[in-house]
Amino acid sequence: MLTTLSIRNFVLIDDATLELDRGLTVLSGETGAGKTLLTQALGLLRGERATEGLVGDAGDEALIQAVFETDPGELAPLSADIVAMLGLEAGEIVATRRLHRSGRNRCFVNGASVTLADLGALIAGLVSFSGQHEHRRLLEPAYQRQVLDAYAGEAAAVPAAALAVAWDEASEAAAALEGGRGGEDARRRERELLAFQVAELEAALLSEEEEVELQGEQRLLARAVEILASADTAAELIRAEDGGPDAAGTVSRARMAVQSVGGISPDLDAVSASLVEVMHLLDEAVRSLRSVTSSVAVDPGRLQVVEERLQLYSDLARKYGGSTSAAIEFLERGRARLEALDARDDDLERLARVREERVNEALRLAAELSVARHQAAPGLEREIEVRLADLGMADTRVHVDIRTVEGWDPLTRHGADAVEFLLAPNPGMPPRSLARSASGGELSRTLLAIKGALAGLEGPETLVFDEIDAGIGGRTASAVGRMLRDLSRDNQVVVVTHQPQVAVFADHHVLIEKSVREGQTTTRLRALDDEGSLEELCRMMGADPGDAGAREHASTMKRRATAGLLD
Repeated sequence: MLTTLSIRNFVLIDDATLELDRGLTVLSGETGAGKTLLTQALGLLRGERATEGLVGDAGDEALIQAVFETDPGELAPLSADIVAMLGLEAGEIVATRRLHRSGRNRCFVNGASVTLADLGALIAGLVSFSGQHEHRRLLEPAYQRQVLDAYAGEAAAVPAAALAVAWDEASEAAAALEGGRGGEDARRRERELLAFQVAELEAALLSEEEEVELQGEQRLLARAVEILASADTAAELIRAEDGGPDAAGTVSRARMAVQSVGGISPDLDAVSASLVEVMHLLDEAVRSLRSVTSSVAVDPGRLQVVEERLQLYSDLARKYGGSTSAAIEFLERGRARLEALDARDDDLERLARVREERVNEALRLAAELSVARHQAAPGLEREIEVRLADLGMADTRVHVDIRTVEGWDPLTRHGADAVEFLLAPNPGMPPRSLARSASGGELSRTLLAIKGALAGLEGPETLVFDEIDAGIGGRTASAVGRMLRDLSRDNQVVVVTHQPQVAVFADHHVLIEKSVREGQTTTRLRALDDEGSLEELCRMMGADPGDAGAREHASTMKRRATAGLLD
């Protein structure tokens, strides 16, 4: 609900604050008093471009500020993006636009700077505005579709809600699928190369332990002849098999010489023990040499096998990182990457399945929603026409045109239907779009008729009607007032009017008047009490407020309007 509209230094309005409440608020005043300035100010909050000459003479900046008290239900119609971006919560919302004489604009929501487009989107979601030159919401195809869906009720609401979810999920899957398939050739080439590299390394069965063993075996095999000759020579020198002189015999004779004087000198006894140990070491050395000669063989074939295997280690190390450990690490990374690529392929297949399922579901729901809209359209047309007849447009025919597209590509989250309200104001005329077939006053009354047809089907909102009574009078003006009063029972309604038949239905009456002080013309707002409202009604009827008959007539009209008897 709009609770306060503050305007400062805006054209003729020096400083005015309009306090608003629930029910029907009527704004009236003499022609030229500045009633259109209020609706123009609201238009600027709705994102309208500012023109020159809007900043008054009291400074270099004009301010327009609206304060709303909202509950979660009033935030629901707003775009989720707007709510999230502006951080909106139920409670007080303060929307401000500042116009500088230089042409610079600044917009704020709850003190935070926002773009003009975002401010306009917010206000458009909170205030429905219709007037002689402003019919933005009524002429918007999206709003016309919303009207039809609201009239269709649950038959449209249920598939519409499910369709939005299915469409979002299908679109997300399609986007992910397209992104996943981007660079598919590059990934295919990567996978082919990785598969080859992993297969090559897996077939090699590399092992750092084996490499060390092969290197040792290669050294033995490469010098096998030399090793055997050296081992034989060393063994023969230590212990000759033919009984010739050798190291073992020499040490044995030395030990026997020392042993012959054993027990005389501790030092000689120690030497004797050492010589015994030396003999044991010589025997061990001979056994080791004989073991070497028995284990080492001259085997050119095995040497070739070992060298080829080591060459494979060398080649793969050079190819995959410079060492065997680096090649093994490359193998592990390659396996992991292949698994990731395979998982990606599986994910793409899953996304393709999800997209297909959600697309089919969205198409099914769109068809169900389209049926509900087609079924609801004739009833809505009749409801609007009945109300238009009460509003002085008895010959007007309404046609809700629904154009349905086929397939997924043109589908939106709101369905497959383009909805447009067509009007034929006079008999024999083909129905045409609202913008081409109705005047400003007719559009305002059409919006009023639409709102009447939707009574109880929409959540509460703030509705502003400017010059809705243009070109009408008498019983038709009374019908407009009565319909505005009925609409205000569930909504906040603000109407600018010249007609006393409309004004008598007001819950709140505000006078817009122009005054001249010290050569300066200003426009001010004044909330009227019951007495002031009667005086203004007399003026609107063209009578002197002091005329007793006029006052009685005004008072009677107001009582009959309150009692629902005015027609």
